[in-house]
Amino acid sequence: MKSKAVTSAPPTRWWLYTGAALLVFLITCFSNNGTYITQKVLGLVGAAAVLAMMLFADKQRVKRLLTPPAFALFAYMLLAGISTLYARSGKFAIAEFSNMLAAFSVFTAIVLFSKEGKLSFRRTAAVLAGAAAPVGLLSIDAASCNLLMRPFRVLMELIGRGYGDTGSYFYSRLHTIVGNPNTYAGLMSIAVLLSIWLVFTAESRKQKIGYSILLMINTVSYLLAFSMGSLGVFVVACLLMLALSPKEGRIGLFLLLLQTAVVALVVGAVSVKGFGDTVTGSPLPLLMLAAGCAAACALEIFAREKLTSVLTGKGKLLIGIAAGLVVIGAVYVIAALQVTGAYTFGTEGDFRRTADLPAGEYTLQMQADAPVGVRVAYKNTNNLIQNNETDLANGTSDAAVTFTVPEDSELVFFYFSCAQPGVTLHQADYAGAETGSIKLGYKLLPSFVADRIQDLAANGNVVQRGVYRQDAIKLWKTAPVFGRGLGGFENGVVSVQDYYYETKYAHNHYVEMLCDLGVLGLLAFLSLLGTAVWALVKSRKEKPLIVMLLAACVLQMFGQAITDVIWSVGACMSMFFAVLALVTLYCGDCLRLSVSQKSKGGAVRWPVAAVSSVFVVLIGLNLVAQSIFYGDDLSMDDLKNCASIDLFEKNDYKLSYLISGGNEPGVADRYAAALSKEESNSITIPLAQYYAGSGQIDQALRTLDKGADYMRADKAVWQQMFDLYEGMIDPVGQLSAAQLLMEDTYVKRMTAGYEKLCEVNAAQLDDVLLTPQNNVFLNKLLAVAALAPYDTTKALTTFSDLALDTATAPDVDGNGMPDYAAVTAGEVIWNGGGAFTAQTDCTLVLDITVKNEGDYVLSVQADQPGGIAVDINGAAAALDAAGSTQPYEEWGGGDDSTITLHVKAGTTVERVSYMRV
Repeated sequence: MKSKAVTSAPPTRWWLYTGAALLVFLITCFSNNGTYITQKVLGLVGAAAVLAMMLFADKQRVKRLLTPPAFALFAYMLLAGISTLYARSGKFAIAEFSNMLAAFSVFTAIVLFSKEGKLSFRRTAAVLAGAAAPVGLLSIDAASCNLLMRPFRVLMELIGRGYGDTGSYFYSRLHTIVGNPNTYAGLMSIAVLLSIWLVFTAESRKQKIGYSILLMINTVSYLLAFSMGSLGVFVVACLLMLALSPKEGRIGLFLLLLQTAVVALVVGAVSVKGFGDTVTGSPLPLLMLAAGCAAACALEIFAREKLTSVLTGKGKLLIGIAAGLVVIGAVYVIAALQVTGAYTFGTEGDFRRTADLPAGEYTLQMQADAPVGVRVAYKNTNNLIQNNETDLANGTSDAAVTFTVPEDSELVFFYFSCAQPGVTLHQADYAGAETGSIKLGYKLLPSFVADRIQDLAANGNVVQRGVYRQDAIKLWKTAPVFGRGLGGFENGVVSVQDYYYETKYAHNHYVEMLCDLGVLGLLAFLSLLGTAVWALVKSRKEKPLIVMLLAACVLQMFGQAITDVIWSVGACMSMFFAVLALVTLYCGDCLRLSVSQKSKGGAVRWPVAAVSSVFVVLIGLNLVAQSIFYGDDLSMDDLKNCASIDLFEKNDYKLSYLISGGNEPGVADRYAAALSKEESNSITIPLAQYYAGSGQIDQALRTLDKGADYMRADKAVWQQMFDLYEGMIDPVGQLSAAQLLMEDTYVKRMTAGYEKLCEVNAAQLDDVLLTPQNNVFLNKLLAVAALAPYDTTKALTTFSDLALDTATAPDVDGNGMPDYAAVTAGEVIWNGGGAFTAQTDCTLVLDITVKNEGDYVLSVQADQPGGIAVDINGAAAALDAAGSTQPYEEWGGGDDSTITLHVKAGTTVERVSYMRV
């Protein structure tokens, strides 16, 4: 009898897959939360890994890259890499590209070293889903009991800098350890889709248990982030997965989606009660997560298969169940929005509600167990564009709160607060132009959902993101073909803003690609989508299970890119590039180019290796320069060496050389000339300081003019510009400044800067306002500019003795009132030239800074001097018959000084001045 040899299956190398998941997890964490140095180290390691893989992988593995999805990614990476060499900000560009290099190393590793086949695909999907799960688990823990996060921070800080203060918190939604909830949602949405597929295709009870736990961790943490844009795309992605699933498995997948949603919603709704106190800590979220995992496992093992068997072949019953669920869901949503009651404060301490109220006067009455504070605000169209609001009133539940809703109001907001947990706000009723009650506690909705839906009718985030996209298009027009380089939007958005805001991204990756990489970059990004869809369509019949997952992932990645920055941040890049690797390896094979058996894949191997080696060198030199720059005993020669070897941050070294007093013949002037050509949001002020300090006043003024044009919406730039003006031309203690006043050339140049600011404010949605010191300086400058004819002696006297003069006071916001003036009571009409008429008894406060010490006299020119009383720094001061006070001693040195005028109704004040005598 012959015996037959049986070959045992190779043992599963769990250590390898666990290590791979840990590596992807670390890349995800450090590419998002690490410092710039950490990110560049990650990029260096990624580039070196790609180089090694391309050099040492065998030819058959390299040939896997000879497919359109891989070519599209190569083009995208190449354009991004080249852009770092011409980017407006090399620092921003290389940091972002370093994240891309780390993600590209993940792509390369999966394509080259994963085996082809369903088993390998499953294991790779498990690695990716498993790499994301710790991010969700740690985020939930960090916002509650910090049991896991405390040791994790210590460990991560040992590996790489940037994690010492990392944490998360819950306010309306979960803000995670990778920061922005929308960014996090981009990562976790893919992890959830992978986990769903793993459970759906599980072949053993052990797999079902493990993957169900993974699914619940990822789903609950994704749901708690409550990114509405991401969730909207996710629902469509799930429907696509359902539509593409094999017909015989469609009912089972539907039930899996349903049971996951129900369990995750219950877990999330209860968990939010344990968020907020990260000091004493609440274990409730982790306990609920454990309970959710147990429930998911039980349903998967004992219920779903049996229910699937019952429903199989009963199409009409299934359709009826689905229709019933839709009806139940619709009824629940309607009821959830209507069934409300009292609100009991937890550890979160505050919540917001809204009401669409018509214009008019209102009174708000509250009933609570203890004092509850309220802030009433509203948003109009400009508020929505700027994503801010205007306060109407503040008060407590101890007394009625009155407020007036303006005609242009879009929505009224009520912010209730109480520092004492357990206090219940029973009722909040308003009466006036309309009568009603504010909906407080939503009985059928989790609190974080109730908070997030408050401003759906007038959402400032949505409107403001439209502004981001419009400004990105403006920037794209400055470099339409190749773009401004990676980080181009972040660097240049200040130059096109109609009001000042801070953002790194356009919140639409398609528009961001136009801005950063031009038309070519957008085409490359679209080719990622196009080639992926092409490969999926070609593989649909042969690999339906794989295609159903990858199609849903591709839809999620490219769909959420319309509203969020997920393709620009490190937290998502590795996951997205990994999905593209799965498309390339398991679906792109049907599109693979045919090459001779002898070919070693050189068409891919050597170009990718060459580009990788270039960036190994360039990033390496950058890190060497950075280590010198941040080291001890930095010398001028060190700065010059750094500037010569670092292509990305050379401007920082050149600027440091200048402001540190570097004066080697030819070097300083060459550096300054090079910096003056840059479009930057950080160079203007220090470069102008260098020019002014070296006596190059004309060049300093030109630099400031250019900076004011480029950053016209940034008040900090204008404030520093006028500080520099003052430092250059105010003659107190400066002989060089006195020389500038020998004629009015520089006075006119600086007055033109003030007039430019007035024009900017007239054109923008909000006003750039200056500091009290700026206002006093401009008052002097405008008084000198008004001298006719110009007189040097009078100019010197004005700068020396004038503290304020409403006749030449600055009015950058164009409201007719001096910028240092405020009407704190009553009503006035401004007549121009600093004159005003009191319509009612009123109080006018003039806040200034006094630079020079001495005795000052306040003079008030009015048609009824007896109708005016004045205070100087809180002390009453009598006006004589001429409208002047006795001399008042000021200490100078930039001390604040406050002059208060109490003016009776009907009195016209022509001019107020405060002069040293």
